[in-house]
Amino acid sequence: MSIPAYLEDRDGEHRLPLRPPGTREESHRTSSEEAEREHQTFLGTLKQTALELFDAGPINGPTDALEALKKIQRLQSSTEAAIAYIMADGVEHVNESFNDLISTEHPHSADEETEAAKSAACYGVDRGSEQIINSNFIAESSVALRESNRKVSKRMFHAKGLRHVCKNTLAALAAGEITAKAAHDIVKFCQDLSPEQISLMEQILLPMAKTAPDEAIYQRARRLHDRLNPDSAENRQRNALAARNVRMWNDEDGMATLQLHHSADVIHSINNSIKHVASQINGPKDSRTQAQVEADAFADVYLNGWPGTEAMPLKPRLSITIPALEMLANPSRSLAELEGYGPIPLGVALKIAADAPSFQRVLTDPWTGAAIDVEPKRYRPSQGLRDLLRHRDQHCGFPGCRRPADRSEIDHIEAYGQGGHTTRQNTHLLCKQHQMFKHALGWKVLACPDGSKTWISPHGLRSITIPESVSNVENFDHLNDHCPQRPEEATTPVVRLTPETRRVLSLDQDEDLPDTGTG
Repeated sequence: MSIPAYLEDRDGEHRLPLRPPGTREESHRTSSEEAEREHQTFLGTLKQTALELFDAGPINGPTDALEALKKIQRLQSSTEAAIAYIMADGVEHVNESFNDLISTEHPHSADEETEAAKSAACYGVDRGSEQIINSNFIAESSVALRESNRKVSKRMFHAKGLRHVCKNTLAALAAGEITAKAAHDIVKFCQDLSPEQISLMEQILLPMAKTAPDEAIYQRARRLHDRLNPDSAENRQRNALAARNVRMWNDEDGMATLQLHHSADVIHSINNSIKHVASQINGPKDSRTQAQVEADAFADVYLNGWPGTEAMPLKPRLSITIPALEMLANPSRSLAELEGYGPIPLGVALKIAADAPSFQRVLTDPWTGAAIDVEPKRYRPSQGLRDLLRHRDQHCGFPGCRRPADRSEIDHIEAYGQGGHTTRQNTHLLCKQHQMFKHALGWKVLACPDGSKTWISPHGLRSITIPESVSNVENFDHLNDHCPQRPEEATTPVVRLTPETRRVLSLDQDEDLPDTGTG
């Protein structure tokens, strides 16, 4: 039994016995000698193991391979300990100097300072609060580690738990004696416990964690937590029910997963009902497996209502981009774009589009794939720009953020009050959180001529983002600020507009494809 993904969202620093920032002495060395000792503790084993692995030379048989794998496991554990140590100390130091950093490292003009103050008031931001500093440092760490904000947020939770609460666990992890999974599980199940109870948990679990499988440590830590937790089982269940939710994530090959987290009685009732509906479908020519029948029944019930009811069917709300020229040139290899997901087979897109109430033409760059204009005849300019950005950017433009377009807003790269215009070159999509980062926390973004954006964090880290609709970055030149270079002889496919193709593209029988000037 692995840790369910939805339970991870309930983890929180507020559930660990953490002291306030500035009083966490582990992150404040009193002398250079102490700093050096800690450096050796958290990085010495990592260095030694890496050298042993390198000096062992090429693999010569299964025994060598197994020994190398053991060293790699120790190396991974030591690396995770080093990351935890660095992240926990790093955010602690930022807590002491964030306001000074923004004013010294990224000085603003008087107008910019006034605008930043207004933005801070608008977002209700206190740049000195631990929550704001923590979330900002997580965003910068995401750029440094090239990991998602959500994953680095979990890293920060574990880092603070290991550095300031489960210190013996961090020491064992740094020495390569336990796995990162075991260390993270110990921190996870220390939530809501007192320091004395946490010490007891480490005393019981750490000797086992040096040899036992990760799954055994997870199960023992979970049982220990339930036995030590002073809160009643009834209260815990009530709090767990408050965290009920529906989550969705994208999978491979045009698939996605929808997850409902609810009380056990509700989930079992739904599951039994779906199985009952599926059991009524037993046609002799039905070649589907039982799992496929149940999945189809579940989807049909949600979209069309339970059998025998008069529920109003739900109309799917989808936005699909079908590349006309690519479709005409090579329909068997073409891919369409499902908003919020990515590429899907053209055949699937055409089946969905067959029932579409309307179409909107989007002009794309035939070389890069980027959306550069939308059909304006039905929309006011502001709506047209919004449609363009939705097709071009597809999600929030902050590094690593994937919040979809319908949860993001138009933001001016160069502030409107500072002379920036409301144009496609000077606008992009940002979610609320990252608008606040840009306007109130010292993040800067520069629009490059090639269409990319360069983000600069408060500590000077740089990250390049490219609109999601861009499919060809071969000739992008971020460093020298050049526009993408086209081939000297671009070839345009010869296509034939059949009646079926005209219907899909909403063209009249005597209407041709619009001339974009790219051929």
